Amino acid sequence: MRHVKSMSIALLFAFFAALMPLHAKAAETADCHAGTLVTVVAHLDDDLLFVNPGISDKLNAGWCVTVVHLIGGANGAKFDYVLLRETGTKLAYARMAGVPDEWVESNPVFAGKPVHELVLKAQPKVKLLELRLPGGAVRGGKVPLGLLWDRGETLTTYPMNAGGTGATTYDRAALIATMRAILSPATELYTLNPDTVPFIEHPDHIYAARIARVVAQGLNRDLPIGYHVTYPTGGLPKNLSAAETLKKRDVVGSYFAIDGNDAGHVFGEYQWDGNWVARRYWSAARAGDAGAEFQPKPIQLVNEYSSQCLGSGGGAGKSPRLAACSGAATQNWHWQPLPVTPGDKNDAQLVNEATRQCIAERDGRLVEEACDPSAAAQRWTPWDFGLVYTPLGHCLGAVNGAVSAGRCSLLTAEYRWAISPHSQWTDTREEGALYGDVRGAGRDSTVYVQRRKDGPGFNVWVAEMSRFEGAMPWYLNAVPFDHEATAPTCRADTLCFDGARFLVADFDGDGRADLMVVTPRNGGTAFWLLRSTGSRFDTPRLWYQTSAAWTPALAQQYVAADFNGDGRADVVIAQKRPDTGLDLWMLAGNANSTGSAPVRWLEAPQLDAAARFLPARVAGSTRVGLMAIENMNSALAVTRIANTGGAFAAPERGTPYPQFTPSAVKVAAGDVDGDGIDDLVVLQPRGDSASIDVWKIKNGAPVRVATLADASWADSMPALIRRNDRATLMLFKRANATLGEFYFTGGEPSLWGYDFVGPSRLGPVQIWGNLPGLYSESLWLRSLAQ
Repeated sequence: MRHVKSMSIALLFAFFAALMPLHAKAAETADCHAGTLVTVVAHLDDDLLFVNPGISDKLNAGWCVTVVHLIGGANGAKFDYVLLRETGTKLAYARMAGVPDEWVESNPVFAGKPVHELVLKAQPKVKLLELRLPGGAVRGGKVPLGLLWDRGETLTTYPMNAGGTGATTYDRAALIATMRAILSPATELYTLNPDTVPFIEHPDHIYAARIARVVAQGLNRDLPIGYHVTYPTGGLPKNLSAAETLKKRDVVGSYFAIDGNDAGHVFGEYQWDGNWVARRYWSAARAGDAGAEFQPKPIQLVNEYSSQCLGSGGGAGKSPRLAACSGAATQNWHWQPLPVTPGDKNDAQLVNEATRQCIAERDGRLVEEACDPSAAAQRWTPWDFGLVYTPLGHCLGAVNGAVSAGRCSLLTAEYRWAISPHSQWTDTREEGALYGDVRGAGRDSTVYVQRRKDGPGFNVWVAEMSRFEGAMPWYLNAVPFDHEATAPTCRADTLCFDGARFLVADFDGDGRADLMVVTPRNGGTAFWLLRSTGSRFDTPRLWYQTSAAWTPALAQQYVAADFNGDGRADVVIAQKRPDTGLDLWMLAGNANSTGSAPVRWLEAPQLDAAARFLPARVAGSTRVGLMAIENMNSALAVTRIANTGGAFAAPERGTPYPQFTPSAVKVAAGDVDGDGIDDLVVLQPRGDSASIDVWKIKNGAPVRVATLADASWADSMPALIRRNDRATLMLFKRANATLGEFYFTGGEPSLWGYDFVGPSRLGPVQIWGNLPGLYSESLWLRSLAQ
C-alpha cells in the first residue's frame, strides 16, 4: 500500500506539473548563475541592429538574456503587424541561439500588469518580454511614450492575447513599477541613448533609454549600464570584427525576411538597416553615475563631402564658418532640447561649446547670438541620416567652402554631416579598388568588388581606363541566404564579402594578374586563388591554408608582390605580436600555384601595430620591399623596409612629417620620376573647400605637386600605376550623386586619373566615367586598425 500510495502521489504531482504553464517549466531549466543581461529597447529590431553582438556575447558566455521591447508595431500600425514583428524577432533569436524557432508563450504579471513573455524552448536562457505599447512617429508626429513620460498621459497597450484581448493601461508610475519588477534580476542592463534629441535618433529610442535609466536608479544598487547609439552609427566607421558582422547579418536578415519580406537590403552599406549591421557604438556607465535625465554630449559637425568642420565665426553677430577640423573648442557643439510636445519638430538649439552662443537663421543668414529658448529663429530640427534642418526648414550644407542653408530637394554629400572627423567616409582602413594587368596586355586594369543583394556574396568587376570600354563582371559569387536556417550562412569554404580581403598580383607567373581572396577557415586563414584567364577569374582553389597561429583577426594587413624575385607573387602577413608591434611573415608562391608555409622575415616590435603597408622599391633593396606608414606622436611617419633577398632588414624608425595627421591622409606608392626608387604620394584635404592637396615624398621635405579642385578627399581612394610610360595618380571615386532622404551613402564608382607630366607636376584630370554598382558597396577593410 505504501508503494501504491507513493505511486499515486507521484502521478498526482506529474498531473499537476502537466497543468503548470509551460513558461514556468521552461524558466525552471534556465541556469542564470553566470549573470542576467536585461536589454531595454523601444522596437523589435533595435536590439538586433544597435545592441547586438552585445546580447549574443553574453548568451555565448552562459548568461541569461532578457530583452524588453516597450513598443509593439510602429507608427500606429494594427495588431497584425505587432504579431508579424514578434514572429520576425523570434526567428532572429532562435538563429542567434542556433536552435529551432519554437517558443513557449504566456502572459505573466509584473507589478499588476500582464506582459507577453516568450521563452525559447531549446534555450530557455533567452526570454523576450513584449509590453506592446503604441509606437510614435519616426520623424515628426505624436509620440505616445513621450506623452506618458513627460506629460502624464495614460496609454493603452495592444492586446496581450493573439485573439485580440487582454490589453492593459499604463501611466508613468505603473510603467516604472512594471519595469522595476522586470529589471530586478538584472546583473547588467543594456539600453539605447538617453542623452540625445529627436530626430537624430527615434524619439521612442530616447524615451526607452530614459525610462530604463530612471528605473535602474531606483533599484538602489549600482547596476552596470551600457548605452547604445542608434541611427548615427551608420555614419561612423565599422567597428565589429568580420566574424561578428557575418553572424549579425544572418540574425538581422532573418528578422527582415519576416518584417518587410526583404532580407537583401541588410547585406550592404547603402540602405538604412545595412548601415548599422557592422557597427556597435556604446558607452559603459553605472546606475549611480546618472544625474539629470538629459546630459548633452558635445559633438562636431563634419561635412561629408568637404571633410570640413563647422565652427564658431567669433561670437555674437558673426556667422559660423567652415574650416579644417582642428579639435578646437570652437568646433564643438551640442544640441540643447527645447520644451516642446514630444514629437514636435524645431525641438533643439544648436549651441557652441566655446562661446555658449546659439545659431539663429535671420534674414537669410545664419548668425550667432545669445541663446533664447523662445526665439523661433533658434529652433532647429536635427535629423537622422546626417541631415540638419535649419529653423526655416532649409538644409544645412557646405558649398564652395562656405556654410549654406539651402533647398532640401537635391541632397548630395554637401548636405550630409557626421558627428566626428573619424567617420565611415574617412576610414583609411578601407580599400575600394585594386590594379593589375589581369588581361596580360601590358597595361593595368581596375579590379573592384561589389556586394550582392541576395546574400553575403560578391561580384568582381574589371574596368579599363577608357571611356570606350565598359566594366565587365569577371567573377559572380552568389551565396544564398536562408532566413530559416540555424547554421551560419558563411562557413569554411564560403567566400563572403564581410569576411574577405582581396589582393591582385600575378601569383602563377603567367604574365596575368590574378585575384586572391583571403578568408577565415578551419581556425586559421585560407588564401583562395582565382586565376585570370585573360577574360575572367577562374573558380577559386585553395592556394594555402594556415594553422590557427595565423588568423585574419590578428592580421593587420596582407601585402602581395614578387618579393623573392622568382616571377610569382608572394604574400606578406603583417601580424600583430602578443607584446607590441608586428611580425612580418612571408608566404612564398610556388611553381605549382600554391603557397609555402609562413616564414618570419622580420620581428618588428618597434613598428606601430596600426601601420599601413605598401609594396615599394626602396633604397637598399635589390627586390621589392615595403613602406610602413605609421603614427609617430600624431604625425605621419614613413618607415622604409628593405628586402635583403631572404628577409626584411630591421628598419630604423621612419621620418616623421608633422604637417600630416595619419588619420587624415591617404597614401599611394610608385615610381614617379623613373629612378627605380618608389615615391610616396600623400592626399590631404585642404580644409578651405572640397579640394585635395597632393604631395610627393622622396627623401627630403614633402613637395606639393597639385591641388585637385572640387574633389572630395573622403570619396577618393588613391593608387599609383604605370601607363603610357609614365606614372598616373588614379582616384577610385564616389560620384557626387543625389542621395535619398533615408540613405547615408549613394553614388556610383567613378575613375579619374592624373598623369605626372614631370617629377613634381600633375597634368589635367582624365575622367573615364562611372562604373556599374555603388561606391559604398565596393569598400572593404584592408587593415584592422588605423
